[in-house]
Amino acid sequence: MNDSDHDSERRDVTRRTLLQATAAGTAGLSTSGLASADDDPIDEPLPVEDPPADFVCDPNATEHYTEVSLEPTHDFGEEETVELESDQDGKKIQIGVLKPDLEDGERVPVILRATPYVDDLREKSLRDCVRTERLTENYVEQGYAVAAVAVRGTGGSGGCMELFGPNEQADVDQAVTYLGEAAWSNGNVGIIGRSYDGSTPWMAARMGNPHLATVVPFSGVPDMHDLMYRRGAPEPRGYAILPGLYYAISIGIHSPASGTGLATYLERASCPDNYTDGSVWSLYAGATGERDPSGYWTERILRRGVARNYEGSVLMVHGLQDWNVNPSQVYPWTDDLREAGIRTHIYFAQFGHHYPDDGRIQDTDAYNEHWADFLLAWFESELKGRDEAVVAEEINAVDVFDASVHAQHSGGEWYTADEWPPAEAEETDLFLGTDGNLRATPDSETGEETIYVDETRSYDPTQPSDPEPGCRACATFVSAPFEDDFRFAGEPELALTVTPTASGGHLTAYLWAVDEDDAERLGWGQIDLRYADDSPAAEYPTPGEELDVSLPIEPLDATVPEGQRLAVVLHQGTTGDRTYSPTPAPVVVETGGDNGLALQAWNAGVPRASLDVDGTRADSGSVFTGGQTNRTDLAVAVRQPADETVLVRDTVPDGWTVDEEHGDVVATAPAPDGDTHVYFGLDEPRSEYDALTHFASAPDDLEESGEHAFGPIAVTTETDDSDADEGPSLADREWTRLEETDRDVIVTAVNI
Repeated sequence: MNDSDHDSERRDVTRRTLLQATAAGTAGLSTSGLASADDDPIDEPLPVEDPPADFVCDPNATEHYTEVSLEPTHDFGEEETVELESDQDGKKIQIGVLKPDLEDGERVPVILRATPYVDDLREKSLRDCVRTERLTENYVEQGYAVAAVAVRGTGGSGGCMELFGPNEQADVDQAVTYLGEAAWSNGNVGIIGRSYDGSTPWMAARMGNPHLATVVPFSGVPDMHDLMYRRGAPEPRGYAILPGLYYAISIGIHSPASGTGLATYLERASCPDNYTDGSVWSLYAGATGERDPSGYWTERILRRGVARNYEGSVLMVHGLQDWNVNPSQVYPWTDDLREAGIRTHIYFAQFGHHYPDDGRIQDTDAYNEHWADFLLAWFESELKGRDEAVVAEEINAVDVFDASVHAQHSGGEWYTADEWPPAEAEETDLFLGTDGNLRATPDSETGEETIYVDETRSYDPTQPSDPEPGCRACATFVSAPFEDDFRFAGEPELALTVTPTASGGHLTAYLWAVDEDDAERLGWGQIDLRYADDSPAAEYPTPGEELDVSLPIEPLDATVPEGQRLAVVLHQGTTGDRTYSPTPAPVVVETGGDNGLALQAWNAGVPRASLDVDGTRADSGSVFTGGQTNRTDLAVAVRQPADETVLVRDTVPDGWTVDEEHGDVVATAPAPDGDTHVYFGLDEPRSEYDALTHFASAPDDLEESGEHAFGPIAVTTETDDSDADEGPSLADREWTRLEETDRDVIVTAVNI
């Protein structure tokens, strides 16, 4: 296993660094007077001077990855660099290929990485490139060719960096065709990669390339606009940052100092239009949330055509804690791929923007020490056409084909299923109570909470505090503790009624598992109110008018452990937590009623909100003589949950005799200290009792003279049969006493 002990040192230049540099203006370099590649024949690589290892090919750069367990079947063979002319415009497409040592007539499949993160490959080996090393060292000796194509405007390829543009898509598709038709190829190509490299597989898939047999995208982006501006709520990096970042990569990282030929470099430096177009339309999308009239974002939707044209398979890998590429990029799209008949396996786990065998998650339950074998089994089946059962038997401890879903929930447990979320999950609703409860039943009352950005305080509304998450500018709703682990998965959705105070507004929701000491963030979602119903174009709300909102939570697989509570926090996003509203304004959120969270869960034991019951009592007097009768009138009404039925109990003090022939008494039973419990509603439990009456006569023994206490009234939601053989006895049930429903009376046990 290649384990880098100096990862932090070699990763000094990262995307974050480039983002900062781009924002500072590095992408705005003057290009006037620079010659194009067609005008300048100089295209020889220049010496490398300390290139950033994340983006280039450096023999001293290493990363952590797992190794296949099988013995090699081949030796390393020939490595070559191929330069094609793009069918689009004749620009250079540079492809590096490392083949195993082949016997005469032997043909092998190709594992391809299409990426902007490689150097000019004419004097570099794929074995030295961070982005391809894990592939070359694991799979070439297992009988696979490994290839890398530098996407347009990067590495040694010509043209201008397009950020998923149509020429780049066509170039990747052309590279797949070349590799599939090579004399040494068996005709099957698989594309694999993470992040940008996990997006390029869809370029050839959407075109239905017949040589593309499988794709393995890790945290890929099939729709850049949907990632940056989903439901009208842009990320800060959506404001011209990404086009600038990749322009900086094109002319900064892949500069002559990193090995790129001078002519190629000069050509890229003369490509400001690409950067300008991307910047203009990203600013447009950030301001409006819409795609654009030019088609810039529309032509970069890589999902389009995949279900219709692609005939290969998909191994979809995504971290459910990935806050760089949201899980909504791949789910519920996976359902559409399956419905189209595309073999789609899902690998969802509790990691971020990582590989399953990334060293940064090595100490977590999400780490897969068999990942290289897992991939090998997939490639053997999909690229070599081998029998799955034989492959599974050869590669020990790998269950790739036992189910089409391999997933991990937030509790750390792995499981397999045939679909995701698993079929046994049931639709469950939780409701936002007016008292801050997250409830299993709707609150009959309604209330209001105002969500806003508190400019007077410095806080992070996404962080828990003592111990519940939230802030004074937020609305927080917390369930009762769960009596068992509560599992839910998929894409929960909040249904809300809101009233904007302006012609815009923004809402962000977070889900938490909380206990007395800690809080774990489970998921999040965000929308701009201009996209309250997921319409394709902005619909500006009217200030002061109610608006129905659907707010999706990013796909998750979560567990709230036994004894913990589920919390929903609503607030307005800020740049501090990667959300920003171009239309900031306070939003009034309705609580109670049907406002709540719909999710798919496994646990029927959803905790109910705290029982809220009103009760009153009236006695016929306050002083009684021995044998005199007291008439007690009770009234009980469940305030919330509104539809909850209860049994009612009153307590008659020791020495008093209950008249069971008159009034509404259903049953009596001895109580502690000699008192008597009087029960109502056993025959017909209700949520409201307008008038309950019982009669009791005072004791006539002189020793019983003094103060006596009636009540308090108590209720229970355990309304099943009271027979001890068929249900819990009345005494063993959990009774809730109603405050201020007791009454002290005086007994004078001598008649006067």
